[in-house]
Amino acid sequence: MNKKFVSLIKDTLVFALGSIGSKIILFFLVPLYTNYLTSEEYGIADLVFTFSQLLTPILSLVVYNGVLRYGLSKDEKKEDALLIGYIVLIIGALVSVSIAPLLNLYGSISKWKWYLIAYIIIYNFNSLNMVYLKIKDKNKSYAIISIIQTASLAGLNIVLLVCFNLNIEGYLLANIIAVLLSMIISLIVGGVIVDIRKAVFRKDLFVKILRYSLPLILNDISWWIIHSSDKIMIDAMLDSSTLGLYTIATKIPALINVFISIFSQAWGISSIKEIESTKETGFYSGVFKVYSFISFLAPILILFVIKIFMKVYVAEEYYIAWQYTPLLLAAASFSAISTYFGSLYGALKRNVNSMVTTIIAAIVNIVANYVFIKLYGIWGALIGTILAYIVISTIRMIDIYRYMHIKLDVIRYLLNAIIVVALSILVSMDFCVYLSCAIGLVSFLTINGSVIVEIFKTFFIRSENEDIS
Repeated sequence: MNKKFVSLIKDTLVFALGSIGSKIILFFLVPLYTNYLTSEEYGIADLVFTFSQLLTPILSLVVYNGVLRYGLSKDEKKEDALLIGYIVLIIGALVSVSIAPLLNLYGSISKWKWYLIAYIIIYNFNSLNMVYLKIKDKNKSYAIISIIQTASLAGLNIVLLVCFNLNIEGYLLANIIAVLLSMIISLIVGGVIVDIRKAVFRKDLFVKILRYSLPLILNDISWWIIHSSDKIMIDAMLDSSTLGLYTIATKIPALINVFISIFSQAWGISSIKEIESTKETGFYSGVFKVYSFISFLAPILILFVIKIFMKVYVAEEYYIAWQYTPLLLAAASFSAISTYFGSLYGALKRNVNSMVTTIIAAIVNIVANYVFIKLYGIWGALIGTILAYIVISTIRMIDIYRYMHIKLDVIRYLLNAIIVVALSILVSMDFCVYLSCAIGLVSFLTINGSVIVEIFKTFFIRSENEDIS
């Protein structure tokens, strides 16, 4: 089991190299955006990418997920899987251009429809190229290209927003050019053209990849509903300025999502490799124990500094957004839990289960958003978001147990969840913030004392013993 953990940790660290560096750069671009874009402009710019997240799975058939799954399989040739991915994306690009006029139906983004279409096409090809780097075990190249992409994005934003004062257009162009650069570099480093020339189109593999990927379209759309439908509803039911504030509030929880994405990339690969060799549950149980502990600890620590940090992080116009952040932090914890079990669905080839659980959460999210936004405004969107993530994490946890008997300490899990949600509510209400956080942290550490000891023994004492030997 030690070797499996070491492999998982190594993959996590490699992806962290790219993701943390990239996301830190993005994180510190927010002050630039809040000083050079009004809350309304920022809301509209974010809305363009919100729509891209909806259209991307439809126009790509999320084929890169199938390419990853079968490209890593010992029974298939990775070049053949890559060729199928490119065929699907070329067709998707043609469809993207043909549907562009339909985007005129939504007034807020109609002016920016061609920027949106260009971004979707480039993003899809870049995603496939980057997945192929993982298949070829070029994880370090993946990390470096991610950093290059984000560094380019930062530089382009400074030039286009600060020097040329292009506002929304500058924001969109910076993102498009940065992804295009990443696509070109990954194309070269991954040897994509050379490998496609060696590939053979196989109908049976084409069917396998589509059968694996197609359920994930609804899954991704449902995730979009959970992640982003609240933005559309805020824009429609309130206004673009409020959407801008809400978007800023999501930036701090995005830090937790950074670590989720880092781990999920490594975990997705490890779980696939592990499931093909054995279904031993000890490995999965041990990983979940550490993973859930960190997922609930992170928001508690961030809540300590949220008010002070937001004071210096954003322009004064956006400062009020700090009140909306705590509940989104709690939601991010449950998102992390659902991601863990979502990766196991992929390894078990149970993507229909993944799709169904996500659809259920999406329905909860839409209904809750509609009801609560009408009643409580922006606070209603926060309620809908956290409810959706609690639902999906709970359903997936129960459902996975049908296939894998992962050992869970249910009482400890529930107590951790209650502490994080209760503390988030208290901080949002500005109720004795530091005292509440201190009590919450002490309670959390007390409940998880045995987990802390186990982590210490596993990663420190064992490492020292290995060094001595």
